Amino acid sequence: MRAGRPTRQPPVARPKPGNSGPIVKPSARGRLEACYTSQMLRPDVRVASVHQITAEVLRDLGIEGVMVDLDDTLMAAAQDSLDPAVERWFRELHRAGFPVLILSNGEPLRVAAVASSLGVEALALSGKPFAPAFRRALRHLGTRAAATAMIGDQLFTDVLGANLAGLVSILVDPLSPGKLPHTRMVRHLERMILRGGERGRPVHR
Repeated sequence: MRAGRPTRQPPVARPKPGNSGPIVKPSARGRLEACYTSQMLRPDVRVASVHQITAEVLRDLGIEGVMVDLDDTLMAAAQDSLDPAVERWFRELHRAGFPVLILSNGEPLRVAAVASSLGVEALALSGKPFAPAFRRALRHLGTRAAATAMIGDQLFTDVLGANLAGLVSILVDPLSPGKLPHTRMVRHLERMILRGGERGRPVHR
């Protein structure tokens, strides 16, 4: 895992009235490991959508800044405009004092247009999961890696990159199967990994 410091298990968020249980569950990632293993594909937290990542949940996780993917995390890959509920989510985080940056491998014009409409910074064609993408994003946010969350829908870019960079990785369910054939193939592999969990145990869903 992350060499040189113990891995902290994120707390389970308190359920809101009317909910049948916790909305955020820690994943199966556990012991310290210095090199790349399949454990680096395990998210720290897994939820259905960004709407479950509230300011309260972020504070409970010790988060001070947020990176978030665009396609199939905030909006479906083939979608042209943001859902109003996503815009409200950004406003709520802003009011709570969290700096937010869109970190995407997507096309610059599309990413810039969304970021401009939300009034946040963005990095397009960022190069996730490689470390320079996350180091650059951290400089923009001005936060420490251990106190920064990366929210995204893909194991091999968002979760892997965040774990290697020492961030808190939060996986959301993708909003679509993906536009490209290779994306759909990767989705199938991701489902296999998530179903398997560590040593065959299921990952929280």
